[in-house]
Amino acid sequence: MRRLRMTEAKSVLFPLTQALKNDKISADCRKYTLFPSFFTMSTTIRSYDPATKKLKEAIDLAKECGTDPKVLEVMEESLKLCQQRDQATLDTTTKQSLTCSKIVEETNNHDWKTVFEQKETTWNLIPSMMSGHLEGQFLKSYLSAQKVKRVLDIGMFTGYSALSMAEVLPEDGEVVTLEFEGYLKGLVEDLIKDSPHKNKIRIILGNALETMSTFRDNGEKFDAVFMDATKDEYEEYLRICFEGNLLQPGGTIIIDNAYWGGSLYTTPDSSTAKFGEMLRGRSDLHVVLVPIRDGIYLVRRRADVDGGVV
Repeated sequence: MRRLRMTEAKSVLFPLTQALKNDKISADCRKYTLFPSFFTMSTTIRSYDPATKKLKEAIDLAKECGTDPKVLEVMEESLKLCQQRDQATLDTTTKQSLTCSKIVEETNNHDWKTVFEQKETTWNLIPSMMSGHLEGQFLKSYLSAQKVKRVLDIGMFTGYSALSMAEVLPEDGEVVTLEFEGYLKGLVEDLIKDSPHKNKIRIILGNALETMSTFRDNGEKFDAVFMDATKDEYEEYLRICFEGNLLQPGGTIIIDNAYWGGSLYTTPDSSTAKFGEMLRGRSDLHVVLVPIRDGIYLVRRRADVDGGVV
């Protein structure tokens, strides 16, 4: 999740704690145009859905205006149904591993504010940058079905997505995860140390675009790529993967934050909307937008999807 030219994977948060608390972005944060105000510390799926936020606002307004109790009851029941649907989704989805649970707990309880104030990180990181349970299980299911062996993870944060993917790879499989924040490398290594899959994860620090360009020049290949880093650089990541042949034939690019809090369909000038428009214009690509959490794109070469005919 993030902004500016510092591409590095998920490490993009500036002083957002107060903004989240007040449900708005401060002037200092807003000038970077990055993290949508709809994101909260909540782990519920619909914390990413602006429609749910609007429904909550409508309920509060209805109470202030003395709306007919029957109308208010229907509105509150609608919100409850959204929450029940989310909970049913999580309850039905296969449970995460013990190590993934440990990552969630540490990510939620870590004193990110102090770490940032002590200048150990560039940005004031927050827990909602983590991919989490539902998305982690989605990644595991999809990658295992594709028999993937080598994955590029653009955006590590606390390692949840990297470990989720590593857990389904064969014993000689590898997740290469890219991260800008040096502080996170030691933290993640400590969090995954008890996992039997830890040796499948290789952490590379630095600028993601520069690292990917080096991979391309060295002829490295990946069966799948998971993108969850600087949104403004998504198109460049895609270009290197396809035009630079970083992605193996038959491979898939999985892209997080496709909706980016609704900016895909509410803010035409946003980088998210422009990226979506670019994908729609690529006749050589097969694209599916899956409405999980903040939206996930599955992008493949159309030649790998079109079936043959007699």
